[in-house]
Amino acid sequence: MEGPIIDGEGLAKGPIAFIDRDGVLNYGQNGYVNHPHELKVIPGSGEAIARLRKEGYSVCVVTNQSPIMRKLWSVERLHSIHASLRSQLLEEHPDAVLDIIITCPHRNRDRCFCRKPWPGMLIKGNNILRNENKENKSIDWAGQKPKPWHPLDAMIGDRKSDMGAGWAIGARTFEVSDKLGLPQVIDRVLDAADPGDYYDPMRW
Repeated sequence: MEGPIIDGEGLAKGPIAFIDRDGVLNYGQNGYVNHPHELKVIPGSGEAIARLRKEGYSVCVVTNQSPIMRKLWSVERLHSIHASLRSQLLEEHPDAVLDIIITCPHRNRDRCFCRKPWPGMLIKGNNILRNENKENKSIDWAGQKPKPWHPLDAMIGDRKSDMGAGWAIGARTFEVSDKLGLPQVIDRVLDAADPGDYYDPMRW
């Protein structure tokens, strides 16, 4: 299977919030969320998404889900899990709309460029939402942090791999607890003066 799996569409007129899924929008499981009935949204996530949209953000979820390539479950199962995620967020707030959910189905050994910390999913999301054609180039992890595509673009995640993907595109990065998720940092993300959390890719 080549490339990430795309669910949704949209048009960005401002910044993009790139958001990890498990541990950020919904509670993670030991292993993975394997069925729609296992997915439980972290309280406040719908309200946080609605606040992002009110401030002009487009929302792009980026998630690593290797069970697909490991043949533990199918792309159809993935879409049913994401339908549950969208539904639960909208139940919490009617404006909690996710523009796009992008999934990397690969394992580490597949050596793809979409599995975080590689920024391929973020690049794909940017290209769709901004109608651009940025290339998934090699990353100089020992060099300077790249310039952001938009000064308020943000990557929110609960792992260092999320921070790495955000760093690679020059975005502000915000690391959360997997029990508190997006609501933990939403005030910071919406503060234009907040540069995000410090991240050094050579230390992790």
